[in-house]
Amino acid sequence: RVDLVTLTARVRAELSAQARTCARTRGPNMDFAERARETVADVERGAAKAVDDVHVFRAGRRTGWLLIFLSVIMSAYLCALMAYFAKELNNVVGGACPDYSDCMTNKENWCKVSQCNFLGNGVAAGATTYVGETVTACPLNGCSACEDFETWREQLIRYDACTARTSRVRECLPIKDTDGTLAQYRGPKVANAAAGQSGSEAWLQRDAWLDACDAQETYADRRERGGKAVLGVLCVALIIWLFGTFYVSRKPNYQKRPRETVMRPLTTFSEKKSFNNRYHPDSIWLWFSTATALLGFVVQMYSFYTPTTTDTRIPLVQGVWISLEVVNRGVLLFFDKFTMSEASSIFFDIGFSIVGFTALLEPFFEPAITDRLPEVDESITDYALAIRVLSFVFPLCTAVLKVKDLYIDNYWPSPATAKWLSEGKRSFKRNVIKLVVLVLQIGAAVSVYGIMGSSTLCHQFRTCARGTCTPDIPSGVPLDTELINNNLGYYHQMISDDGAKKWRWQINSQTSLKFTTVNGALYADLGIAVPNGNGESTVTEPNNNLYWNVDATTPSVACNTRFRVECQEINPRHAFYNLTDKYEWVDYNKTMYKFVAVHDSGAMTGDPTCFGESSKWWTDTENFVGGPGAYVGGKSDSLDVGFIFMEQTCTSSGTTSRCLVEPPYVAVYSPYGRASTKISGTYTPWTQKPPAGVADTSRGGATAIDEGGST
Repeated sequence: RVDLVTLTARVRAELSAQARTCARTRGPNMDFAERARETVADVERGAAKAVDDVHVFRAGRRTGWLLIFLSVIMSAYLCALMAYFAKELNNVVGGACPDYSDCMTNKENWCKVSQCNFLGNGVAAGATTYVGETVTACPLNGCSACEDFETWREQLIRYDACTARTSRVRECLPIKDTDGTLAQYRGPKVANAAAGQSGSEAWLQRDAWLDACDAQETYADRRERGGKAVLGVLCVALIIWLFGTFYVSRKPNYQKRPRETVMRPLTTFSEKKSFNNRYHPDSIWLWFSTATALLGFVVQMYSFYTPTTTDTRIPLVQGVWISLEVVNRGVLLFFDKFTMSEASSIFFDIGFSIVGFTALLEPFFEPAITDRLPEVDESITDYALAIRVLSFVFPLCTAVLKVKDLYIDNYWPSPATAKWLSEGKRSFKRNVIKLVVLVLQIGAAVSVYGIMGSSTLCHQFRTCARGTCTPDIPSGVPLDTELINNNLGYYHQMISDDGAKKWRWQINSQTSLKFTTVNGALYADLGIAVPNGNGESTVTEPNNNLYWNVDATTPSVACNTRFRVECQEINPRHAFYNLTDKYEWVDYNKTMYKFVAVHDSGAMTGDPTCFGESSKWWTDTENFVGGPGAYVGGKSDSLDVGFIFMEQTCTSSGTTSRCLVEPPYVAVYSPYGRASTKISGTYTPWTQKPPAGVADTSRGGATAIDEGGST
């Protein structure tokens, strides 16, 4: 286009010079000069049309090939997305899960059958079932799973429904935790010699297992309800790009569609909003393009506000990409780099499609089971998923239109463009508009960085892995008031790896507890007096109900500690920085409390005595209340010590109250330091400490709290 203007100017200059020369030599005879001027006009009209058709086509071939290459690449990209998504939709079990029919599991953990006749690997044959319309009460021969008949029956109904839909899920659920990776889901049933279960194994909690199975069902429903829709949308985008590839591959036919060489007024809306007429005085392309870009910005921001992934890199990249796109567009428009702005927008649209598709995978395809059972993010609604789909389809479709605009502008340049390029005049009105657009888009980019830079908002929108969390004060608990001042029991249980012997240590101590705040932080002062008596230390053989008393050490000093109360991570592994990936989003439970030992009770300086190296309350003396290895999280070079408590309803002597109990995973998940407990010495009934080689299974110390006091 610049060459066209230059060519015309050269022709005009050369012929005008000839006309002036002839006028000087011919004197008053002006006929030749007039004919020369007419020749200039003829050349401008004829050469500009005949010569420049060829020139424009040749000059635009490189850009044309780039547009064809881009269209082909995008079509191939969409084919790859469709193939990957279709493959993942078909990645399902497709049949039954053998472990679900294990008779011993059904008998011991679910009380689904009363006896097992084994065939092969524990498969039931002719087992007597409890389930049926005639069953109206819990089994008479004892069933730990059936404390309430209606609850138990509802669990079995959910269990049967789960085992019936395994063909739709992507992975069979584990029924036991064998190595501590699923410690947070462990149930109370461990070490069953008849079931071939050692002390290091435990069946998963029934409710947690059923919740995970329901989560798998939710994912399966999403795939069946929305998976084909996603494929359909991808197919539509592919068809559009294939059409676009065909469109830009055509050789321009100037006879069928002549180029315009004279600038004329724009009359239709289509002409006024056209990118090709962007320099025309009547053009509204700047407004139309800004409105379209604003719509795309809103779509991206809405999907940014509703994250659907636990990988913080995805929303982080999306936020950075949004801010870069709006700043880039604002700056290029301000300096009249409209063609470059249109081309760069295609690049950003492709990036948005990649981010949007990646973020869409997790809501449809649950992650492989490692240390966490499938869970459903309740914030992800069908509407949010539709917006997420739109966030990657919308930029794909708008990118096709921009490719089309560049193709037309490449082969049919507007006369207004040539005029603007030759004159270089700037409109004050347009400059004001572009300045406003620039300020608005920079403001939008700053808002995105403001979200990512806020320690609270960045965690909410999942652009940072860890955020600030203020724990809720336990329900009904007043501050600076002794909630507990009673004699409470604390116990430590271990079981031999073969399940043949079980050791229990318990003490009773006068206990006090109160919560207080210091500089906005929540603290808990917990005092445990010297045990009043020798407590209990027994070894039992569960299979024959035999038991013996054994030696145990009783602490000789009190344990009074101030704890900083924090939110506990929902996934126990996330409490430890060295076990958590840098970009793994960490969620918190405001009603599960991490008691981090910081000082002695009532103090704000000094180390906590009970958690030092010389503590009398640690596992070296068969105790568990304090000590340097009672980890609750932190960084590998500065691990925190203390307790983990969760709110629970407790019943004692017919009285129901809210209480704080330690979750089971603290005792069995090795990073917390409890599971490594080993008692030295050989076992001799009545006289010796418990034997070596036992696996720690549970620790306790329920602190009952209720409104207005304690029980």
